[in-house]
Amino acid sequence: MKNTVLAAGIAAALTVAAVVPAAAGELPLTLNAGVSHWYFSSDRDLENMTAPMAGLEWAFNDNWAAELSYADDDANDERYGSEVDVSLLSLGMLYYGGSYIGESGRLRPYAALGVGMLERDPKHAFSDSNDDTTVHGGVGVRWMITQRFGARLDARMVYGVDDATKDAVVTAGLNYYLGDVTPAAAPLAAATGAPVDSDGDGVSDDQDQCPGTPAGTRVDAVGCPLPVARVASIKLKVNFAFDSAVVQEQYFNDLRELADFLKRFEDLQVDVEGHSDSTGPADYNQQLSQRRADAVVDMLVNQYGIAARRLEPRGYGESQPVASNDTAAGRAENRRVMATLEVEYEE
Repeated sequence: MKNTVLAAGIAAALTVAAVVPAAAGELPLTLNAGVSHWYFSSDRDLENMTAPMAGLEWAFNDNWAAELSYADDDANDERYGSEVDVSLLSLGMLYYGGSYIGESGRLRPYAALGVGMLERDPKHAFSDSNDDTTVHGGVGVRWMITQRFGARLDARMVYGVDDATKDAVVTAGLNYYLGDVTPAAAPLAAATGAPVDSDGDGVSDDQDQCPGTPAGTRVDAVGCPLPVARVASIKLKVNFAFDSAVVQEQYFNDLRELADFLKRFEDLQVDVEGHSDSTGPADYNQQLSQRRADAVVDMLVNQYGIAARRLEPRGYGESQPVASNDTAAGRAENRRVMATLEVEYEE
């Protein structure tokens, strides 16, 4: 009979889950249904049993909830070889970590503490029914599969106050939350007379000339985005043959890119640095490095249209090597013209 009542209660709870949110508005109520496995104290002379369970929770806030649960089934009496109907009605409190409101896929651990009544009703004539006041405590976790539907697993110790027994119960089940899962809207500041700042940029709506600014955007006094500072840079390197100031064709594209950069940023002034290796007299290398710098400037001016006043060719001779002059490869690296530009701009 009790199992029939329990099944009917579960069916009724599922029906409520389907109709209550639409018909009566959302309630901070959780419907629980599952299976409990009992590990009885040896003093009870009962074999362990698995019993269906149904329960309700009422949430006071995001963390605290009151719980009412009921479990019932038949256990085997080891003394008489017959069955005993065992039921537990419990009332307690749950403390959850985390909130009822949030995305799906969340884990909400909790602790439980409460009291109850354990009833044993033997199906034989050798003993009478027995009621035992209980105190229980335990821990569990609730997995929110969706914002409303979840699964629950917990373990509790059940202490029989009257008979001084210690039972353990592990429960696995499903739950459905009927409460509000929509984050609370921020109160309108206008209702209190305070200025409203809808996009949160620090400028009230009545002064904001650029409403809807994305979060984190730096704005000016009228709520419009400030320019974003960025850095652009380019580096030119042209190598030369031995004792030569002729720009080789392989560097023409590099020069064109530098010219495009200078046309984009028209206020830039550029130092064009010429260098040589250490072969030969230092005076001659100084002149050679100057001719190399002049050759690059000449191409930028006459072939790519850059104003000569923006370019300053400077020869440094052999004074600034970037590689060893003791090897052919090192000397080839030192026969060069360099130009490095970096500019900060706003967009």
